Amino acid sequence: MRAIKSKTLILLNILATIFFIVACFCVKINVYASEREFTIYAKDKVYTLSGKELCYYNGRYYINCLEGVVDKIYYDTLIAPIDATLRFCPEKSNPFEFEREVKGLGVDIEKLIDDVNSALKIGEFSATATFIDIKPKTTLDELKKYTYKRAEFSTFYTNSAIGRKQNIALATKKINGFKLEKGKEFSFNKAVGERIEENGFKPAPVIEYGELKEGIGGGVCQVSTTLYNCALLSGLTVTKRYAHSLVPSYIEPSFDAMVSWGACDLAFVNQTGGSVYIKGEADGNAITFTIYGEKPIESYKRVYKILETISPPEVEVVEDETLQSGELEWIKIAKDGIKSQAYLIVEKLGERAKTIKLHTDNYNYVRGKVRIGLTKVVN
Repeated sequence: MRAIKSKTLILLNILATIFFIVACFCVKINVYASEREFTIYAKDKVYTLSGKELCYYNGRYYINCLEGVVDKIYYDTLIAPIDATLRFCPEKSNPFEFEREVKGLGVDIEKLIDDVNSALKIGEFSATATFIDIKPKTTLDELKKYTYKRAEFSTFYTNSAIGRKQNIALATKKINGFKLEKGKEFSFNKAVGERIEENGFKPAPVIEYGELKEGIGGGVCQVSTTLYNCALLSGLTVTKRYAHSLVPSYIEPSFDAMVSWGACDLAFVNQTGGSVYIKGEADGNAITFTIYGEKPIESYKRVYKILETISPPEVEVVEDETLQSGELEWIKIAKDGIKSQAYLIVEKLGERAKTIKLHTDNYNYVRGKVRIGLTKVVN
């Protein structure tokens, strides 16, 4: 038993001696390390490292968590770069304004880490940070690539009634200045909103079931038609388009785009290399849409073909005693119905690359209707 106790006592003494030596060694490290300071110069700032940051081990000094220390210096001295900016101003003849990018300045992290370690290795206790330029993510040259005029298209409405002109101006204004991001879809109905009086739209003639009738928002379909043709010519991918029941007077067959709230929409997707910008103008005589974006490698032309013409029945004659004998008053002008197809010709380097069939449309005929007077002329 005594032998066991004696061995235990000896073991405890050995352990105590080891702990004492280690403790003394650690104290020596801390005391020795605290006698030194390491200085890092970064432009007009000075960073002094000592105590727990500057340690001594195995015959040499080192900075504790050097990567973290350098990261803090980096963010503390960072002059962040400023990206170039683009502002779309569709009300101006030159619709784009730019602010040029500004380079940033930051510590070369890897070099500073190497310089600190190299200095400590040869017994030096200072290092000077090297600063390098930081490039902005977006440059002016990159932004200017997306301001090329891809297409422009106009239709005319000089003789329209006041209400129709007001509707055209309002719908065009709602689209003017629209930015369509790459990969996103444009919806005419979402952009323009419901055509109701509360939203500022006026009564004007609309085509409904093959007849011209008074309705709220008449004229808006000419806006959607103009935009549709501009989208085609700019190379955007049309995903929704509907034909009228009658051929409109302001566009060729199969190139109209009828819209109605909650039923028929015009939609297209931007599958170009970047954002596209839509400018719309309605000056009382013409609607003009212009689409800007990245310069395309292809150009486009519109072509249509009439496949069939359908003649209307004979003019309907209505006798009217309120008119003088032989006097005529047209109620409805006769108009042929047609079946037509639309194509988009794609050209590269001035030569036809392919022809895309867009759609086939059937437009109703309009039967003429006239009132004829029966009243005899009294001399």
